[in-house]
Amino acid sequence: MKAILTPIVSLFMLSACSWFGINDDETNVIELANNMLVAQQDEHGEQIKVAMPVRVNYSIARKPQIDKKLLIEFEIIAEKALPILRFALRTTEGLELDDHDIDPLYESLAARQVIKATATVIPLVEDKFYLDLYVISEIGEEKLARLIRIPVAVGDYSLNNDPAPRQ
Repeated sequence: MKAILTPIVSLFMLSACSWFGINDDETNVIELANNMLVAQQDEHGEQIKVAMPVRVNYSIARKPQIDKKLLIEFEIIAEKALPILRFALRTTEGLELDDHDIDPLYESLAARQVIKATATVIPLVEDKFYLDLYVISEIGEEKLARLIRIPVAVGDYSLNNDPAPRQ
């Protein structure tokens, strides 16, 4: 019986990520980006700022509120022709990623090509959270990574990182 359950449990665990909204491609992009970001550190462990061939602008249209969907709009601009551009999104605890239309892989982007995309997050409690956008560009053998942390502050945390307790 145990021999039969082990493969079934393994299969469930492997497919559970896609069932719960985590795409395998995005997971691979996050792992690859984290490895690249470690390699892009100086001897003191400080992140080296690399000149990415892509620019990312984002906007948040309204004030974040607990249990209310919050739309974040992205404008991604290729600074030069890019054979491969990869993306992944992840939230910190307390912020739920509801939906997004950012593809994990874009191929053959022209110089100055613009990609417009959106993500919807839901803050679950009052605090300061981050929507992490992982970006990897590949031009031939040159691969560069960047982590863009988009702050989402709810309630008193939007005014101060360590607000005084309410009376």
